[in-house]
Amino acid sequence: MKYFLCAFDKIYLGISSECIERIISVARIQSSVHETENQNTFISLPLLFRREDLPAPHGVVLKSGSSAGEERKTILLIPPLDIELEIPEEDIYSVPKTFSGILRYCKGACFINSGKEERLIFTLDTEKLTGDYK
Repeated sequence: MKYFLCAFDKIYLGISSECIERIISVARIQSSVHETENQNTFISLPLLFRREDLPAPHGVVLKSGSSAGEERKTILLIPPLDIELEIPEEDIYSVPKTFSGILRYCKGACFINSGKEERLIFTLDTEKLTGDYK
């Protein structure tokens, strides 16, 4: 499965390309994790993961289950995208329940060797994330 990765220092957050409708540029400053505007929901991943110092210049518009023309959209505000990467499902392991703090929005973790360094990647559970804010 393909994931878009954004960096949070030494770890990376992977967002499945299957749940993404489109990626947009965003010039929105967000002061809280969850805000609504024009019937759209904006969730700031830097604020959610307690990294207020990270800029969030991209927005990931999530796919919704309905096909209504004027539906609400959920937009994840994210740090700059680092890379798009294919990660086999068998390489992703579930996150232990002991990491239930801010990692409760992650459904899996894996290590990827990218030549010079090994990357720790947490895969985002967008259903759980958006479900908490509906």
